[in-house]
Amino acid sequence: MLNFFKNSSNFPKENDKNRIWMDGDRLHYLDHGNEEEVNLSQLRYAYVQLLAGDPYLFLFDDHQHYIPARSQGFSKVYPKLSEQFGFDDALFFHTIKQKQDCKAKIWIQQQTRNYNILPGDFEDDHIGFEVYAEPTQFISWDISYADIEKLGIGHQYASEYGTLYFKIDYPVRIGNLWLKELEIYCDDIPPHVPIQEYFITIYDESNTDKSYKDLRDLWLDGEDYDAEDYGYEREDQCYLSFDFGDHISSSICYTYDDESNYDDGGTSLHFYNQRDYPTLLENPAYDQLIEVTELVKLKNKWDIKEDFRKNAAVKNIPTSIQQQLGKSSGIWLDKKNNKIGFAGRKTSLIYDIEDIDFFEIENVLPAKGPGYAILRANLINSSYNYIFDADTFELDPYAITLENWTHKRVSIPEAYYNC
Repeated sequence: MLNFFKNSSNFPKENDKNRIWMDGDRLHYLDHGNEEEVNLSQLRYAYVQLLAGDPYLFLFDDHQHYIPARSQGFSKVYPKLSEQFGFDDALFFHTIKQKQDCKAKIWIQQQTRNYNILPGDFEDDHIGFEVYAEPTQFISWDISYADIEKLGIGHQYASEYGTLYFKIDYPVRIGNLWLKELEIYCDDIPPHVPIQEYFITIYDESNTDKSYKDLRDLWLDGEDYDAEDYGYEREDQCYLSFDFGDHISSSICYTYDDESNYDDGGTSLHFYNQRDYPTLLENPAYDQLIEVTELVKLKNKWDIKEDFRKNAAVKNIPTSIQQQLGKSSGIWLDKKNNKIGFAGRKTSLIYDIEDIDFFEIENVLPAKGPGYAILRANLINSSYNYIFDADTFELDPYAITLENWTHKRVSIPEAYYNC
């Protein structure tokens, strides 16, 4: 390895436009005047890449970093990185001398195998999954996030950007598949709603697509198949989905090296709960209390854009509102209960007025893309909901009604083109 570094002319000529340096387990570099940071303790893979003839060291630590190899200090930093991680230096220097744009993987973090195919004939993958805690627990796909937290089988954690996840601390079995560290997205999930999605990236010791092929063979029973019946299998990426029955499904995806993608050796595996839960739309307490102070029929029959599985404010349209609106969409005010409601085709959004910060109507003019308008409720907890979408400027006439009823501001920014 050191032979490559004895002659500094092996490295690209450095300039003073960019700079690179190390500080403990952090690698710092300047990119167009902005300082960026690589967490070396989280480094997953490294490439050398020629882009428009310029050499780059590409590092991935859950974020993509394109580091110019002409950066000031690169010839001092690269040998340290290579010694620490075991980069393929011969491949690095061979690649940066090429005339055509290209890239090559010079290192990947070796992962331990985190899945197994179990013998036997399990036929319960559409019902739920088994957690190998003490004692073992079989968990229904219908479990809510609030209830799975109470079981003591995992923990919540936040990414460096604040995204919340829940990781199951014990191995699980889904059908004949054994997995370690299955996870759940927690952000913006109503705690009472059954969990809609689980995920994991699975690895074979070879860090190849063997993990993808193992699961494909498991769920296709090793039979001949047409990939288009399940998804696609291309040179750059393979994606297949499988129906377990009873509205439970899974998907596997493996990405290979190409011009814009990087092969990280893992198969992305997801499980989806696509069941309907009509009881979540029921709102019997409010149905008995509702008192309509004002009601406006809208020009068109618009859909409520929010999903009741992700937003607890989405409910069935109250019977009294349906009777007054007929086939129209509408907005109603309930002064007695301090609520405002928006009725769509099949569902409604019902808010406590005090929870609303302001409304916004966004108008987009047609250009390369179509024109449209969106009515959005911005809530005091800093979240927001999309209520209706319509044609450009079609929602503007309702701004005065919303302001008068709720005494909340309705912002209508200047329209812009959908370029």
